[in-house]
Amino acid sequence: MAYNFQKYQEPDWTQEFLVNAPNCKYVEAPMDGVAPDNYHALSIYPEYFKIDGNWVLAVESRMDTCPIITSPTSVEIVEFRNLKKGDKVIVGRTEDASEGIYMYTKGFATGGEGGDTFAFRTGRSRETAYSKDYDELYEIMKYVKSFNEPITWVIGPSLVNDKRASKAFESLIKKGYVDAILTGDTFATVDITKNLFENSDRDFDSLKYDAISTIRQAGSIKDAVDQGVLKSGIMYTMVKENKDFVLAASIRDPYTMPETIDNVYEAQNKMRTHTRKTGMLICLSTVLHTIASGNMTPSYNEFDEEIRPVFIYSIDLQEFSVNKLSDRGTLEVKTMVTNIHDFVCHIDRNM
Repeated sequence: MAYNFQKYQEPDWTQEFLVNAPNCKYVEAPMDGVAPDNYHALSIYPEYFKIDGNWVLAVESRMDTCPIITSPTSVEIVEFRNLKKGDKVIVGRTEDASEGIYMYTKGFATGGEGGDTFAFRTGRSRETAYSKDYDELYEIMKYVKSFNEPITWVIGPSLVNDKRASKAFESLIKKGYVDAILTGDTFATVDITKNLFENSDRDFDSLKYDAISTIRQAGSIKDAVDQGVLKSGIMYTMVKENKDFVLAASIRDPYTMPETIDNVYEAQNKMRTHTRKTGMLICLSTVLHTIASGNMTPSYNEFDEEIRPVFIYSIDLQEFSVNKLSDRGTLEVKTMVTNIHDFVCHIDRNM
């Protein structure tokens, strides 16, 4: 059975409670990085704000942000730390239109406002059958790619522990199903070390420092590829295919690749350049990066002047890990409890 892609249906604006709703209120931010009292915090769901009698959709709504009015027809989504003194921050804690703020969770539901909320998923386990999920996933990836919407992957280092899975992922990059990778320094270090010193008998922990030094001496991962120093692997393929990646440092990292971002806010900002615009987010076996990326990603976005859903998947061998993202508020995530090496190979064979 073909996957049913739902078109976004706007609220029925003729409903009395929406017609009679007041304009939303705002209070100017008192200083940089400080929200006024009673600020409105956004969720992952579509939210409308009544401004000068018209309902305005906040595009790219996401967790842990607040809306500011930039014009009578535009609401910008801003992280609290990025607020500037004088920003017109919308205030109000209700979402039922009584304060000019309306959260709309049924835009992609069957039957529109009368249907079920589009986003809620139930927890998954090892006993869950995933054949239908794989079939849907193949269709969704092709659907997203057909609109030239980015597909962003959030990946833990365990992927590169399996050569077969690594090769399968390289194949997906070449086929155009990987537009960006969000990960930590360890992923890049393990991938590069294995490919620089594939036949070495030395201890891996000592080899990884040699690998980092080699890349640093070249200047960067891209420079190492351009100079012929790095000749294979996932990071090599990302560079050759002109795809972007974000490497975020950890408090545990003693020595990192030159591209690794060691300032957490800078890393978040770089990750958001992808999550804000992505059409699909696929997270593989990395709990903290998955939660961070999922909370940065809206459940919908505007592509070519059309509101379309953003598809989010979380894949891990542990039930705890895959369900953690939905526990933290990203309720639209689809989870699969399986080995990520097998998962990537399945995807590659069927795309």
